[in-house]
This record gives sequence, C-alpha cells and structure tokens, in this order.
Amino acid sequence: MDLRTYINSGAIECCLLGLATADEEAVLDRMRHLHPELESEISVVAYKLQQASMAGGVTPPAEVWETISRKVKWEPRHNHRSKRRELPRYTVINLREPPRRRYMQVNLWWRCVFVGLCMLLVVLLAVSIYFYNKYHQLEDKLLRSYPTTQQPPSLTK
Repeated sequence: MDLRTYINSGAIECCLLGLATADEEAVLDRMRHLHPELESEISVVAYKLQQASMAGGVTPPAEVWETISRKVKWEPRHNHRSKRRELPRYTVINLREPPRRRYMQVNLWWRCVFVGLCMLLVVLLAVSIYFYNKYHQLEDKLLRSYPTTQQPPSLTK
C-alpha cells in the first residue's frame, strides 16, 4: 500500500479518534514499522484534531466545576500509597452581578396601604375601648336604678 494513499484515506484520524476496528489499528501498526516518517504525520494529525476540538470551546467559570462536584460528591482518586493532598480552593469573584442586598424594597403604594391599615387598627382599638367603657357605665347605672330590695338577676355571667 502506498504511504500517501494511506495518509489520505483517513485511517489515521479514525485510529486517533477511537473509531477504527482492530484490523485497521493492526494495519496502522504495520505501516508505522514499514514507514518511520508516518510517526511525524500521526503527530501532525493529532495536533490538528486537538486544535479543531479546542477552536470552538469556551472555558466555563470555575464555579461550574465546584457546583458539579458538590452535586455528585466527587472526590479525586488518589493512589492509596500516596498521602492525600488537599486541592487548592479558589475564590471566584463575579464582577458582572450586582452585590446582593440585605434589605427588601417595597413600593410606595404598599407603604401607604400599610400605614393606612395601621391607622385603621388604632382607630378600631380606640372605638372598642370607648364602647366597652360606655357599656360598663350603663350597666352600673342600670344596677343602681333598681331598688335595693329587688335586685335583678346578674347581668354579667
């Protein structure tokens, strides 16, 4: 098989992407032994595939990985013989979002409604106290108007 024909066939790309069958990988190994210059072509194709995969990529913010690892409770694998080392923690400051406020804004109309309801509550409380006192005054007058010998049954229970 001619080297140029083999390179142009796309077999190298298939093997590097993991799409090749076992027979195609065996052919690539045989071609590597027959043509040492094929190694440089394989490294060029691997570099081009890497550049093509990174061309449209966007690096996500660091908090994305932290959120994902928290959700799946991922811990990195370490060799059981080596000591566990702590992964560095980074603080991410997002400059695009405004800082969170610790207070709530209320519309002016809602404030007016709230003040009006509070005033109405105070007025109702005052009127209730006034009529409660008037009731007791009238009850006392009524009890005093009966003669002492003839007491009516108690009005209050």
